[in-house]
Amino acid sequence: MTNKNTAFFVFFLLGSLLMQSCILPDANHVEPDFYLLALPDYEQNGTSRRSSPSPTFYLREIELPQYLNDNRLVFRPSMESIEFREYHRWGEPLGDGISRVLGNNLAQRLGTLSYSVFPNRRKNGPQFELAISILAFEKSSDGKAVLDALIEIRDLSGETFRDSFQASSPLEEDGESAEVRALSNCLGKLSQKLTELILANQSFKKSAE
Repeated sequence: MTNKNTAFFVFFLLGSLLMQSCILPDANHVEPDFYLLALPDYEQNGTSRRSSPSPTFYLREIELPQYLNDNRLVFRPSMESIEFREYHRWGEPLGDGISRVLGNNLAQRLGTLSYSVFPNRRKNGPQFELAISILAFEKSSDGKAVLDALIEIRDLSGETFRDSFQASSPLEEDGESAEVRALSNCLGKLSQKLTELILANQSFKKSAE
């Protein structure tokens, strides 16, 4: 075989291999699963809506630690380590998902339609401005979903209330879907806490009388 024929054969062989690599799918490729936080509609358990004016609020941008800005679900096997799930991811930025669920559930609990949440435009004159700083929001080593946060509520007078909040929720079954439901339940507990704090605010009580 001449040098010219050898070069042609090598070129043909490489071209065939390249075409096969473009046509054949990667057997190791796995499409990730995507998840969204969600809460069922709040039921008032027989309690009628208040006859007094419902409080209005604005929920500011949710603050997240850097590791939760990743779109992969997180597992914390110990206080010193975390694991990212490559094939289980959030279907939206986590901060936006938390805002959406908290705002909707809080509005249902307060019986108000006059509210706004980041990144949507802030409505004029909310009676309360809420700030939530998430410290932890993941599955822990004991098989529970955990939420650790700092909360801040400011009313029209400028008075500000600050507190910490912790909640956990057991997983009803194995799997990431159950984990996401448990995390959503933790947000439900947080919205209940925020509702209690807002309704206990003395300045709002006076304005509603």
